[in-house]
Amino acid sequence: MIDLKKLAADPDSYRRSLAKRGAESVDVDGVLKAQQLVTQLTQEFEQLRVQSKELTKRAARDEALRAEARELRDQQTELEGRLRQAREELTTRASWLPNYLDDRVPAGDETHNSVIRAANLPAGERSYRPHDEIAHGLGILDTERAAKLSGSRFYVLKGDGVRLRLAMFQLFLDLVSGQDFELVSPPVLAKKFSFFASGYLPFAQSDNFGIADSELSLTGTSEQTLLAMHGDEVMDQLPVKYLGDSMCFRTEAGSHGRDVRGMLRVHQFYKLEQFLFCAPDEAEALHLQTLDNEVAFIEALNVPSQTVICSSGDVAAPGYFKYDVEAWFPSTGTFRELTSNTNLTDYQTRRAGIRTRIEGKMVHPYTISATGFSDRHIAAMLENNQLDDGSVAVPEALRPYLGGREVLRPAG
Repeated sequence: MIDLKKLAADPDSYRRSLAKRGAESVDVDGVLKAQQLVTQLTQEFEQLRVQSKELTKRAARDEALRAEARELRDQQTELEGRLRQAREELTTRASWLPNYLDDRVPAGDETHNSVIRAANLPAGERSYRPHDEIAHGLGILDTERAAKLSGSRFYVLKGDGVRLRLAMFQLFLDLVSGQDFELVSPPVLAKKFSFFASGYLPFAQSDNFGIADSELSLTGTSEQTLLAMHGDEVMDQLPVKYLGDSMCFRTEAGSHGRDVRGMLRVHQFYKLEQFLFCAPDEAEALHLQTLDNEVAFIEALNVPSQTVICSSGDVAAPGYFKYDVEAWFPSTGTFRELTSNTNLTDYQTRRAGIRTRIEGKMVHPYTISATGFSDRHIAAMLENNQLDDGSVAVPEALRPYLGGREVLRPAG
């Protein structure tokens, strides 16, 4: 949720941010009118409450005054109902307002993303096979049996595939050792509050797998539950840094025909998420620190990558400023998103009712959500480290976690 006082004080500034998003149709005037009504009814209710309290004191021995006091209480009850309804209307309308955008965000769709760190691509020409072909040859990926189990866009990870996941998990933990992260494995089923607070509802409702006859849905990222864990709390000490360990589930609505092979754009995948609560003046430095973690990890896997500032059309509604780190996939000669890292300001904590005290003032902390490791890293590592015979050279940084192995060889 954005700061509605800030909106009321300068609606034109917010409208400019909406225009950059291409979201001019957002009903700002409707929110402002709903806010004005809540303010008006609140003032009327408080005035009536004071009048009623004073009259009740005076009416102890006066029947006429007692009748007048009862009438005032009835009016107070009726006004309270109107106020409750007006607040609900304001919350509903305001929940559709996306976050402000940082002035540094380029306008346009993802083709306008701004490259701020270029990849050091390998020299020379050679042919590369796609990651799923390599993985099937190694006997570590089975999409056919996964389809038998669950349908399309699932995979079975086997043998060295699982070992790679565990090795990368441990490598990332060791890379961020000393940064005060706490490893957390939250539930993968959550109530509606988690999705609303994080800003995935109402904007991305079609992305979630709901559970029939239940108020629960499968989470698309541990960000949703790590945030909601502190819902309606006052956080005593910042920053709080979590590494969210979880399976993630997404419908991938609207992505048909896009990067769907192998381990890309699937319905279920593993992810380790950096999720931080921090003071506003800490956010920029921590945003860059988490980005440095992502880049260091990708480089340790011997995967060429580039860092981009995401354009307005590539920043989700809760986001204020977002970096993507894109990995080079040589089989197609393209960069694909490997990690995303978003400064969400106080947008999520306002929705979640999370506060903290800074210099004696109660404020909403900022949140940062940044991918640490996901199964996509396995895909990128396999493609970029493949050998001509179908084997894969194990990056040096991973070898200690794989019993010193230097090469993964085809099955059989």
